[in-house]
Amino acid sequence: MKLLFSVTTLSLLSLSLMSQNDIDAMRYSQTYFGGTSRSKAMAGSFGALGADGSCMANNPAGIGLYKKGDINLSFGLRVFSVEATHNGTASKRYKVNVPFDGLTLVGAWNSKTQPDNHHALGLSCNQISNFNSNVSIEGRSNNKSIANDFLSSANGKSLKNLDNNFSGMAYDNYLIDLYDTLTNQYCSLINTKYDLKQSKTIETSGRINEWCFNYAYGYKDKLYIGATLGIPSVSYNYNSVYKEVDDKDSMNVSTNTSPTYAYLSEGVGGFESMSYQETYKTTGTGYNLKLGVIYRAADFIRLGASFHTPTIYNLTDAYVYKMTADYDEGGSFSTQNPPDNGGRFNYQIITPMKMTGSIALLYKKIGALNIDYDVINYQQASLQSNPQEFTDVNNTIRTKYNQTSNLRVGAEANLKPLFVRLGYAMYGSPFGETFSGDFVRSFYTGGIGFRREKMYLDISFTKSMSNENYYMYNPNFVDKSTLKNSGTTIAVTVGSKF
Repeated sequence: MKLLFSVTTLSLLSLSLMSQNDIDAMRYSQTYFGGTSRSKAMAGSFGALGADGSCMANNPAGIGLYKKGDINLSFGLRVFSVEATHNGTASKRYKVNVPFDGLTLVGAWNSKTQPDNHHALGLSCNQISNFNSNVSIEGRSNNKSIANDFLSSANGKSLKNLDNNFSGMAYDNYLIDLYDTLTNQYCSLINTKYDLKQSKTIETSGRINEWCFNYAYGYKDKLYIGATLGIPSVSYNYNSVYKEVDDKDSMNVSTNTSPTYAYLSEGVGGFESMSYQETYKTTGTGYNLKLGVIYRAADFIRLGASFHTPTIYNLTDAYVYKMTADYDEGGSFSTQNPPDNGGRFNYQIITPMKMTGSIALLYKKIGALNIDYDVINYQQASLQSNPQEFTDVNNTIRTKYNQTSNLRVGAEANLKPLFVRLGYAMYGSPFGETFSGDFVRSFYTGGIGFRREKMYLDISFTKSMSNENYYMYNPNFVDKSTLKNSGTTIAVTVGSKF
């Protein structure tokens, strides 16, 4: 007979309540262009061009090219869709949100005592990551089940050492049972010789907004240097529900002559369905330093370079796990861990440093072209805690990820009082691929701007696309799902020169 006690309760103090992994490190290491609609319309490519508020977050020297003060406010509309396919079954979900894209305040002046010297101070807030998405994955199991993952996690462990966020709850819900106490081997009521319906819904929300405090210096309108203190703030909400359903009633005790096991007196017999829910919220702040230089080699060419230190995030996760199971004999079970108000865990994520080279070509005051090229090594990302709980995770990051590149190209034509802009950006995969392949993200951008005396209005359109592979649980025990991500953002910036 199954031992009727709560593994979750007994093991609460014996295991680390930890869900953080390499995916978390990549989430906060991969940031994208944000800021003004002018910058967005040119795919964030301003590394050598300068004179835009977005430069504070990219090449801080660009603020030194301001001749006047500037204040602006940006906002937009974002539609994000995910088309998921699992074992031939496709489903598509959308999510719409209205992001606050940012604000810019810049003051610029020439030195009265040293005419060759020019100074600028800047303050900005840019959204560099948007986490809003809905994903729905469903399809046939192909004779696979999360029960195999439960068994892999449990086999060889005593009851008190089961993972209280996973296999321990499976035990409490009769999804696995200990049948050999000498070797600690487990069995499952879910018989994978039968085909099941698998599904998973994932809803995320949140953002990374970065405050930038900038100083830039210009010498003889030729050489510009700048520095930015960046303080990003994180809010990330995650909720996923995985389900397995015996929708063909293949494991009903009345029709199945050889069930794996059953406890009919307790209402357990004939697996019907199960669900596993993970919910957590991550909040915190970080800090980094950005340094940059721009050199005006000639009237028609500018060269730029910048260096971003790693960002050190101090984060807190509030989390809860839930599992339910229903059986044909009438039994219904539910477990939550931690059992009351959930748990909390404090840790750090350190992102990789980034180096950027830029070139801008200008033709009088009619047009401009800028190219930015980033180099970033995702092997440098890490997770830290006290005491250190992430040695294995960091080893995974060192072996799993690689160095990659990002490319941003932007062009602007001055058709007074109208400005027309186009851009393209490629953000390489953290596994090393660039331009094509899974996890490479492409952006196609465009926009227009209007200038009238001191006031201006900019409108941008951004289309993002990427593909990725996803596994609903341990890749050893489930087939791959494919996700096609597509985002469309329309943003507006209203500003004034002073």
